[in-house]
Amino acid sequence: MTTLAPEVAAEVQKAEQLVARGEYDAGIALMQRVARASGSQPLMDRLIEMRMQDLERESAAPALHSMRESNDVLSDEQALRARLDEDGYLFLRGIVPVDRLLHLRDQITSILAEEGWIEGGERRLLAVASGRPCREGQPRFFRVHDRVVRLEALHALAHEDSLLRLMQTVLGATAFPHPLSIVRLIFPDSPELSTPPHQDYPNNQGSADLTAAWIPLADCAVEDGSLAVLEGSHRFGVLPLRFHLGAGNRRAVLHEELASLRWVGADFAAGDVLLFPSLTVHRALANHNASNMRLSVDYRYQREGEALTPGCLQPHFQRMDWDEIYRGWQSDKLKYYWREKQFVEVPWNPALHDLPPEHVDEAYEKELAFNLLFNRRRDL
Repeated sequence: MTTLAPEVAAEVQKAEQLVARGEYDAGIALMQRVARASGSQPLMDRLIEMRMQDLERESAAPALHSMRESNDVLSDEQALRARLDEDGYLFLRGIVPVDRLLHLRDQITSILAEEGWIEGGERRLLAVASGRPCREGQPRFFRVHDRVVRLEALHALAHEDSLLRLMQTVLGATAFPHPLSIVRLIFPDSPELSTPPHQDYPNNQGSADLTAAWIPLADCAVEDGSLAVLEGSHRFGVLPLRFHLGAGNRRAVLHEELASLRWVGADFAAGDVLLFPSLTVHRALANHNASNMRLSVDYRYQREGEALTPGCLQPHFQRMDWDEIYRGWQSDKLKYYWREKQFVEVPWNPALHDLPPEHVDEAYEKELAFNLLFNRRRDL
């Protein structure tokens, strides 16, 4: 490395020491400031190496405890709500009919195969990935997502009888799903792109009682990238945000008060459902399946009369309007159904969703670090 001025060398040493102690955010921020101010390519190279180490650290699975199953209280409304309030989640087996999931999976994998994301033919339903992982927000991602979000079956699943009954048991008789329906298309061999620890509240806002239902579209074991929940984290309010490469491009900053909480997870079978309110911290585990994509959906439910923001009434990513999405649907039953519901529309607060100003440089550096990590894995 080129000889550095003493004051620069001292800052670099301090950054290295911080990273060595595990204080990655502080160490990388200091190295970024020094490297960019100095214009030194060796320092920029070292910064990217630090980013790579940090990406590997962030994507590593946490120590995982078993989720508590709640089918034992499924028929007891008060006990079900008490458990949700205690744990910050409900894990329920066998709620959604598997044929409904397979119907949607069949349609999604047909699109993925046509677009070259997965193999076609006899193995199509397995969603065997082909080619390089696609990150949310890239043009290639939107070409596929724009087709998937038009599927009538994607939106209809949120209204499936057994799922809707469950949500109305948990939240109350007036509970209804937002039209915002979300599909996750997760590649294997890209742990750095896994959805990081986050809360739904900054993304949705409105009612803090807004409750998500996460549903895999096939069996989904821990090693396939199932969801994990930070048990009891719903009691700690709205957490600050940092940039991340995964879905949503944001991760929650977990302060020391949350350090004693347990991460819980499970092997999901098709038909299982995970519920959690919008302040519960949750994350996707890395998809370590050697070949198959993880396909899942999540829907948000709230009681009538509560607050919601305008974006919750729009399609995911808001790249088209509802008339365009509805074109070609077989039924009119679910078109604009929410207009018959009672709710209070409140303004979106960008301060709850904004990232720190330095996130643009961070995004560039993390993208570069991911590409280097991915290529190194392929070369092994």
